[in-house]
Amino acid sequence: MKDKNFIIERQILRIGNKISNGRDKDLIPFDLTANQSEALLYFDNCPGRSIIDLKEHLRITHQAARNLVERMKRKELLYVVVSEEDGRFKQVYLTEKGRTTCHDLKHLGTNVGCQLLKGLSEEEKDQLLSLLLKINDNV
Repeated sequence: MKDKNFIIERQILRIGNKISNGRDKDLIPFDLTANQSEALLYFDNCPGRSIIDLKEHLRITHQAARNLVERMKRKELLYVVVSEEDGRFKQVYLTEKGRTTCHDLKHLGTNVGCQLLKGLSEEEKDQLLSLLLKINDNV
C-alpha cells in the first residue's frame, strides 16, 4: 500500500510540475506571474471582493496580497474603490485591460485543459473531478 501511495504522490507532483512549468511559459506574453493570473481570475469571478478575500483565496499573507494588488494596479489591470463607510475596506475590480487579459487567460486555460483531459470520457472526467475535490479537501 505504501508503494502505491508513493507512486500516486509522485505522479501528482510530476503533473503539477509540468502544469506549473508550462503555465509560467504561457504567462510570459502577458507579463504576469501565476499569482497575478489567479488574482485576475478571482476578481473576474468575484468583483468587488477585498484584498483580505484574495489573501484567503490564494492562501498568502495579507502583505503579499496587498503587494500583488498594488503591482497589478500599476499594470492597469485592477482598480480599487475605498468604502465610504470604512476607509480600511477596499473593493477590487478589473479594469478594461484586466477584463481583456482575463478573457485571454481563460482561452489559454481552456486550451491547456483540453490538452490535459484529452482522451478521457465524460464519465472519467466526472470521476477525476470527484477524486480531485476529495484530494483538495485533504490538503
